[in-house]
Amino acid sequence: MGNTTRPRYTFNVAILAGASVLMALISNIISSRLSLFGPFAAPIGVFTFPIIYVISDIISEVYGYRISRYVANTVTISNFIFVTFISFILWIMPVAPWCVDLDNSIKMVIGSSVRVIIASLVSAYLAGFVNDVIFQKFKHRDGNRHFAKRKLLSSLAAEAVDTVSFISIAFIGTMPFAPWSEGGSIFSSIMTMYVVQFLLKYAVEAITEPLAHKLANKLKEKEGEGVFEDRTKFNIFGFEKN
Repeated sequence: MGNTTRPRYTFNVAILAGASVLMALISNIISSRLSLFGPFAAPIGVFTFPIIYVISDIISEVYGYRISRYVANTVTISNFIFVTFISFILWIMPVAPWCVDLDNSIKMVIGSSVRVIIASLVSAYLAGFVNDVIFQKFKHRDGNRHFAKRKLLSSLAAEAVDTVSFISIAFIGTMPFAPWSEGGSIFSSIMTMYVVQFLLKYAVEAITEPLAHKLANKLKEKEGEGVFEDRTKFNIFGFEKN
């Protein structure tokens, strides 16, 4: 006999998971595009990648930790498949001059080095785990109260982990002098990247908090309280049953 107490989820879970995957792929494609923000340069992906954490907060609020981790697993696997297929396509020998031009265009847009790809996958997964755990701990303590507090505090930690881990893995030891800090050291360039990218990404989190709160409340009305799974034990993959 099946477990009749198992939460039943609506199609909204699939929509949120699809949105997370979409934002991750968009971020990968546009992250190589640098833009100036005042005297500093940063990849334009700093405005899209935080949306993944915004969606994660909504999922954590409505459905709980396990579903949020399952969605994070889906995003990571989808990114890995995406990168693998692109790499395979670029590996196949082109048969015409226009194919070479197409390959060069693909490389310019999303042909990141293996090190950058690994940095992206590792930093996103670790930061997502930190975000989910902190959010869930506050949710367990406060119940439905203080959404803004748990969202902004969990996002603060997540964006710090994401920024430091990604830049450290991707660029330390390989990065040349940054063009916006001419005359400075590599250390100062790295520190500038830490601060600027963290502030830009966290600004997105803070600005979108009212919208995230509203969407979470709407979903709770549709799903009911029975789908939320409260827990105090956290596996990074979300596999625990309790």
